[in-house]
Amino acid sequence: MAIDLDVEVPIARPPAEVFARISDVEHWPEWLIASGIVRVTRVVADEPLARDTVLRIEQRVAGRASTLDAKVTEFEPGTRFAVAGRDADGITVGIDARLAPAEPGTSLRWHLRISLPLKYRMFESMAKPQVERAARLDLEAFRRRLATDSD
Repeated sequence: MAIDLDVEVPIARPPAEVFARISDVEHWPEWLIASGIVRVTRVVADEPLARDTVLRIEQRVAGRASTLDAKVTEFEPGTRFAVAGRDADGITVGIDARLAPAEPGTSLRWHLRISLPLKYRMFESMAKPQVERAARLDLEAFRRRLATDSD
């Protein structure tokens, strides 16, 4: 079993601009606050971001610190950006951001999937509402951040 979540957010910016910001992984800690993302680094620091780029994502949430070894699984400028990772306890996280033109800018569909190993599955039903709340807060923060940027 897994926690699956889809959130759709309208953003009043063109898809290329939204993609540039969503794929700016080093800046995720600025808006993925409720999800507890504190640092994202590329394993090969000067490597351009592309499909198969390896990332290290540090997260602190619900009193638990973890590091996900992750990889960019989809990189389609202007339309799709996805990352999948796993921590040392076997928790896997997948983020799939899909963008489409919409009036007045972009429709962002954020799919989040968290798979828990057997020893953590008893917490799944308790975690799901918290995960959903965090995702909605973070995406609202992302939307507002883009809305307040000057043109």
